[in-house]
Order: sequence, then C-alpha cells, then structure tokens
Amino acid sequence: MKLSDIIVGIAMALLAVMLSYLMVYGGLGPIASYNIRPLAAAFLNNTYNPWQKIYSALSPEAVTAIVWDYRGLDTYFETSVLFIAIVGLVALFRGANIVQGISSKGLSIIVKTSTKIIVPLILVAGASLAFHGHLSPGGGFQGGSFMTVATALLAVAFSIEFLQQKRLSLNTLLAVRCVGLLAIAIVSVYLLINAVLLGGYAYIFQNMQRLLFSPNSLVAVGISQYSMPYWFLDRPLGGTLFFFNLSESIAVIGGLTLGAVLLLLRENELKTVIGGEEHE
Repeated sequence: MKLSDIIVGIAMALLAVMLSYLMVYGGLGPIASYNIRPLAAAFLNNTYNPWQKIYSALSPEAVTAIVWDYRGLDTYFETSVLFIAIVGLVALFRGANIVQGISSKGLSIIVKTSTKIIVPLILVAGASLAFHGHLSPGGGFQGGSFMTVATALLAVAFSIEFLQQKRLSLNTLLAVRCVGLLAIAIVSVYLLINAVLLGGYAYIFQNMQRLLFSPNSLVAVGISQYSMPYWFLDRPLGGTLFFFNLSESIAVIGGLTLGAVLLLLRENELKTVIGGEEHE
C-alpha cells in the first residue's frame, strides 16, 4: 500500500470523526428553536387546506407548494438560470456533434446487461419523484435529475453513439429542454390569459382562487373566479403544481443529458471546436 493511500485514508477518517463531533455536540451552531415562526405556521396551515382555498395550494407537500406556488416566480428564474447555463455550454461547443464510427463498442457485455436491467428502474423511480412531487417529497428537478442518470449511464455503457442511434441527438436534447421550459411558461400564465380573454381577473402563477386586491391599496375587493383543477379522480392534483413538476422534469432531463453528452464528446469530435482542424 502506498504512503499516499494511507494518508488519504487517515484524512478521510479524521474528517468523518470531526463532522460527527460537530453534529453531536452542536459545533455547527446553536440548535434551532422548537417554536414555529408565524410564516412557517402559515405555510403548514394552508399548504393543504380545502376549507380555505383562497390561501391554500391544495397540495400535501409543503416544499413543492412553497417552490411553485408561494414563490413561483423565484423558481422560474432559477430554472431559467439553469437553461442559460445549458445554452452557454452549447455555445461553447458550437459546431461539435456526435460522429458515428469512432468507437461504438462501449463497455463489457456484463456492464451492458446490468445497464439494461437498471435503466428502466431508474426511469420509473425518477418519474415517480416527478409525478408525485405534489403529494410526497420529490419534484420535477429531482425526478428529472434522477432520470438523467439513466441516459448518462447509457452513454457511458454503450457510448454516446448509441444515443445518436436512438435519435437523442444534441439538437433533439436541446429541443426537449426548450419544450419543458416553454411548458412552464404556458402553465404560469394560463389563468391570466383566460382572465384577459374571458373577462375577470387572475394573477401570473395563480394556482387556486385568490383574493383580488385594489391596485392602489392592499384592500381585498373580491375573489378570482379562475382556478386550476385540484383533484384528479380521488387524488389531490395541486393545480399547477403537477404540471410544473412534469414540465420541469422534461426540461431538466433534456438539459442535463445534453450537458453530459457534450462533456463526453471525444477528441475527434472536438477538433473543429478547439483546434479548427477538419475531421478526417
């Protein structure tokens, strides 16, 4: 065993001991009070409250309600930042593309067989996180990221040429990302457009019926008659929350898979990008 391996092992053990000490004895700071602050109490009381629809997101999952209902604009801009990062990555690799015939063998048959078994399980688990994010811990970003593991695993085990053969080209992945982000934008203004076309009032990112306030004051003057569906058969739908999670998962799986494929491009595919040489 090399001396460097011993040093790394001891360092990791010491790090684990130090972190355990900090967490057990409160070294990371004072333990939070058990008292619930008024804002947290409001979220907990109104996240799923069918008796107060004008305040509630009608979703049992408080985190999703906060992310996509109570602070939906913030989340939209966070999603846009990720989209801009993907666009920047595409611009950096502009001109590069997957080339067939360079190396399409992939890894061993054992790895490929294992991948064929585990990929469907990853996709099902990721879809469950995304589609049930308004009912249980999860959400569109978590589910999309989870499903991206499957596509990245396929690219490593079978090579990125395999994705190209399955029509998951760079342009297709970018289009999937754009479709997901566009769906988020449409859902966010759907009720507002309805109100403009049919008469009445609604807000951007409105989920359920909401109180209407006078433009010149904070005095409530009525209740919006527009609302997203909050039940699907006998299950809470959370109105916009389900559609936001679905759209976000599509955007994330397209964007992150695109980023992974770009970072897996081989030297011959990058010559025209980094060196200006023509591909032979």
